[in-house]
Amino acid sequence: MSTKIEGDAAAEWKQNWTVVLAACAGMAVATIISYSNGLFIEPLEKEFHWTRAQIMSGNSIAATVATVCAPFTGLFVDRYGPRRIGLAAVVIVCLALMMFSLATPSVAIWQALWLPLTFGIILVQPSVWTSAVTSLFSAGRGLALAVTLCGSSLGSIFIPRLTESLIRHFGWRMAWVSLGAIGLAVCLPLVWLFFTSARDQHRANVSPTKVASALPRQSIWKSGILTWRFLQLTMAGICIAVVVVTMAVSIVPILSASGISRTEAASIAGLVGITSIIGRLGIGILLDRMDGRIIAASCVLLPILGLLILIHMPGSVIGAIIAVLIFGLSLGAELDIVAYLTSRYFGRENFGFLFGTLAGFLGLATGNGPLALNAWYDATHSYTPALWAAMPLCAVSALLFLLLGPYSENKA
Repeated sequence: MSTKIEGDAAAEWKQNWTVVLAACAGMAVATIISYSNGLFIEPLEKEFHWTRAQIMSGNSIAATVATVCAPFTGLFVDRYGPRRIGLAAVVIVCLALMMFSLATPSVAIWQALWLPLTFGIILVQPSVWTSAVTSLFSAGRGLALAVTLCGSSLGSIFIPRLTESLIRHFGWRMAWVSLGAIGLAVCLPLVWLFFTSARDQHRANVSPTKVASALPRQSIWKSGILTWRFLQLTMAGICIAVVVVTMAVSIVPILSASGISRTEAASIAGLVGITSIIGRLGIGILLDRMDGRIIAASCVLLPILGLLILIHMPGSVIGAIIAVLIFGLSLGAELDIVAYLTSRYFGRENFGFLFGTLAGFLGLATGNGPLALNAWYDATHSYTPALWAAMPLCAVSALLFLLLGPYSENKA
């Protein structure tokens, strides 16, 4: 049986590896704002004298709107296929990033500049990229999802250092323009050439024998969205996401506040991506072979160690590196596990809607996490109380994952 599964997985990869590559590129675009925004805090604070909470307020608005709209994005993906949505998302996000160069001292205008990006964030949801991969992979789904979501890990490696370099050499305005242009140049061709799904291929009548024909539709009310299990999975994902994503995107100001230079902090932040790739690929392989609940519970407890290191070793470069590597491993687990468990517990018929809804709540949590963290810093001039507060969330997440129960029967 194991040999057959491995053979099926190899066949899926041979047939659809380009789709995974394109989806990975789409995920990278989705994370540009997350991994660059923190590096613009100090330049904007210096030029406009805004508080850090004001600077992050646009991110909070975007995350809130995206949460409300995420289920509708998923519905469109389920009905029309992810290809067209993915193409539009890449273009809109990159152009919206360029518009940030138009910021003025008015906080209201700064928040208004987030509106185009908000629309892009609605379309660039992880459900778009993972729906395509889920529709084409079954035996190798865990690893395929992991490689897809490595796009965000690659973003965490290159975007902080690239952003810091662009700001240092060209100023923060041209840095925004350059980030958008690079996103278009690198990712749009891949998505245009290779990104597709079972539904897109069925619609285009491209070798329907190669993939499952159009996935059967099922009433969304029978999809499982109203069950306790879906709520439990959502809460588990929120608890860990708000910790690891907030730490990942805010690590530069956190380390700078502890006495580490800004340039060194940006270099250390790039290490998140290295271990998140290792974590994602390793977890993807394990998910195809082991109970996802056990893997999830183990991974979400890891950040506690990283938080303790930051608290008890402030200003230590070695401690910062170890903590960032730990956060990277957990970041590599967070969205992958939630996506995989969604497909196994609830099937593929309404995966876009279900995972879109779930990812929307995760986006709300992670969008407001940095805002809360920096508001706490504005009030106390220290990140330490927030680091202590994050630890119980990791423990709650682990418990909720363990209590999910076995996979549902007959779910592909």
